[in-house]
Amino acid sequence: MPNFVCHLGVSAVSSALLVAAADAAYGLGSTTSTLAFLAGVSGGLLPDVDSDESKPLRLSGIIAGLGAAALAGGFFSAKGEFLSRPWQPIFVFIAALAAFLIFNTLIIHLLKKHTVHRGLFHSLAVPFLYGGLWAVVVCGQGRKTILAVWVLAAFGVLVHLILDAASSMSFKPLKLATKDLAASTRLWMVTALVNFLALINPFIPPL
Repeated sequence: MPNFVCHLGVSAVSSALLVAAADAAYGLGSTTSTLAFLAGVSGGLLPDVDSDESKPLRLSGIIAGLGAAALAGGFFSAKGEFLSRPWQPIFVFIAALAAFLIFNTLIIHLLKKHTVHRGLFHSLAVPFLYGGLWAVVVCGQGRKTILAVWVLAAFGVLVHLILDAASSMSFKPLKLATKDLAASTRLWMVTALVNFLALINPFIPPL
């Protein structure tokens, strides 16, 4: 089976080549190219968050924790009436650290409890869902960036699934659904909704 280093290396190289080609053809610019590259590499690691001992699982906890810490730090260091903000730096640090620990632990716990290896995260809905989520995150950057990160995010996940399929000589990693048909149906419905919001939303700026 391809390991973490294999998935990371293949997704990084293939994403870099695809971004370089797109930049040469369409002039993506440095910001869009960087975001697209990150979307592709992270997509190449994403499916393995359902493995209890995997590095992507631990990384997902770290990323969630850092995001929560940044939000907590920004909230408690901003001016406002909540307990006489801004707080002293030591208390801001404590709040950010607590947010990191809570969300790091929570995300890892939820993924371990509610996923199985090569389950929902290894179905064909995930590339499109992950692309849509990236597109939602960068929607303020305009259509070109949205399309670039959508393509690279979906591409990265597909590369992971294809590697798994090739190594096991089986198309099971490319399945449309899992044994839990209700969960698979909900996953496809969420995927359709996210992509509608990201790709068809008329309020997204064109540039």
